[in-house]
Amino acid sequence: MAHKTPYYCIFTLFMLSTYFVPIFGDTNGQILIRFKSFLSNNNALNNWVDESNLCNWADTLLELTNLVSFSVMNNSFEGPMPEFKKLVKLRGLYLSNNKFSGEILDNGFEGMVNLKRVFLAGNEFNGHIPFSLTSLTRLLDLDLHGNSFGGNIPEFQQNFFRIFDLSNNQLEGQIPISLSHEPLTSFSGNKGLCGKPLNPCNISPTKSNVHPNSPPSNSKK
Repeated sequence: MAHKTPYYCIFTLFMLSTYFVPIFGDTNGQILIRFKSFLSNNNALNNWVDESNLCNWADTLLELTNLVSFSVMNNSFEGPMPEFKKLVKLRGLYLSNNKFSGEILDNGFEGMVNLKRVFLAGNEFNGHIPFSLTSLTRLLDLDLHGNSFGGNIPEFQQNFFRIFDLSNNQLEGQIPISLSHEPLTSFSGNKGLCGKPLNPCNISPTKSNVHPNSPPSNSKK
């Protein structure tokens, strides 16, 4: 008999953020142990024990290569963002309102061509906005507000966003023309940003306004 892909995980991972809101004093491990006990077939996660490392559990989840939605919003998970590149069928990634931190590699979303929704708001991420986000042509919703992303905003290849929010970060430089139609609130709270829909820029000749991994200009001298 062929082994069936555990599609129930798509549902239960979402339920983790909905029904397993941390009880006061719970550790990340205790939250996930309670999540495991909710499953009808918790033997599938028999390496999830109190002594396990949260990173090891993340590795287990990333073996679910047919996963289409991953949500752990509104918890207290911390540390760097796990590597999700193996989940090439993923359409929605919801990590908002946790304590994830550090830089996200520029290739952190490389190859995730099915991603439509990325919610990383309300964490402690820093560094540049990952350049690999700009080439996800199916991306419709991008919410990075309330982090510490810095540097310039890269040029996005997408022509349309339903949700686009970079507010309350530490971004600087001129807003790319391709994003000038987005509402002012998408960029508010970044003191170093300028250009439509914000105030005009006073470009300094000594300051680069190019994302470090943007493609080289084709302009000729």
